[in-house]
Amino acid sequence: MRLLLVENSKTMASMILNELMRFEGIEVDWADKMQDALAFIEKNGAENYSLAISCLNLEDAPDGEMIPAITEYQIPIIIFTAKFDDITRDELVQMPGVVDYVVKESQSTLRYLSNMVHRLIANRKIKALVVDDSRTMRMHTSGLLRQYQFQVLEAMDGQEALKILEKNRDVKLIVTDYNMPNMDGFELTKAIRETYAKEELVVIGLSGLDVGSLSARFIKVGANDFITKPFLPEEFFCRITQNIDLIEKTKALVDMATKDFLTGLYNRRFFFEKGVGKLNKLYRDRKPCALAMLDIDHFKSVNDTFGHDVGDEVLKVVSHLLVEYARPDDLVARLGGEEFCILLGDISRSELEVLFERMRAAIEDRHFDSLEDRKFVTTSFGVVIAEGEDLDSLVKAADELLYEAKQTGRNKVSFKD
Repeated sequence: MRLLLVENSKTMASMILNELMRFEGIEVDWADKMQDALAFIEKNGAENYSLAISCLNLEDAPDGEMIPAITEYQIPIIIFTAKFDDITRDELVQMPGVVDYVVKESQSTLRYLSNMVHRLIANRKIKALVVDDSRTMRMHTSGLLRQYQFQVLEAMDGQEALKILEKNRDVKLIVTDYNMPNMDGFELTKAIRETYAKEELVVIGLSGLDVGSLSARFIKVGANDFITKPFLPEEFFCRITQNIDLIEKTKALVDMATKDFLTGLYNRRFFFEKGVGKLNKLYRDRKPCALAMLDIDHFKSVNDTFGHDVGDEVLKVVSHLLVEYARPDDLVARLGGEEFCILLGDISRSELEVLFERMRAAIEDRHFDSLEDRKFVTTSFGVVIAEGEDLDSLVKAADELLYEAKQTGRNKVSFKD
């Protein structure tokens, strides 16, 4: 991400740069004059700047001329200035392309600026869906979200929105109008909440109707927030940011409780809590299912010979390969040390054989420079097809097959015949 910083104070520019250095993947071009800033844009191309941060008063642009000059290049801009008066602020925040107006008051505002840049970087990986039957309003809302770096999808009504959501299950934000044909915002929100919790997907309702109870009704059916149209872009962005920050922090807390810190796989506790319900549902639906236990062959010698840093590298790479080759609905966990477990549903014996042979081969083919002459590691698998057993029994049976694989040569997949 390339960022343009326009700041006439060397001290302030240094402080901003120090804050931005906390984030990876940012390149900053600093200019203290308007002519130098425009030279950067001409040299590097406006399309290569994701964001600009600019003060208002420069030696060659004392009356804020820098702001419209940057927005003409369609570069989103945060104004960071010591000058504050309501008239100037109101004029500037209404300009297309102005993301925010931040006053230089204290260290806290510098941190606010830094957090906003972080938010805009993170938004580039987030899909948002705008649902509105008014093309004008849909384009306006979508334009604001694109300005805030979101990947934006659009739908004309609730029914179309559900079809788009089915194909884009990684959408994290939906901004929906209330009054739409076919399926209104209430019905859409209720349908979304049948699949997605409020902590997984943000739904923000919109309406131009002046009805006091509308916001409460929206939130009661599952919306995270409500905004009345017309709205100020600044308010819109603050509401969006607050809600996205909240679900990200919630996810981080959930991950801390359910995932292994080193590999990012589910941990032992979560596997047994989640696995029982998953297995019982597969039994109820009469779908074939299986469980695999696996571990890394001679892993102790990796730690003893090359050190725990190399051992951690091997564990992370193997974990990544397990997730890459497993199917999206398979439950993959690290049970401890070099031992992993996978619970699979709706899969035949022949499909299991192909899947685990590909997984085993992919791990063997992955070379590690840090292992020096050894170069690679292998894994052994024990796979059992479920026939009504509980989860603990399946784990025990698969573990016995894993032991058999190790006793008969390692680097192989053992099935219960």
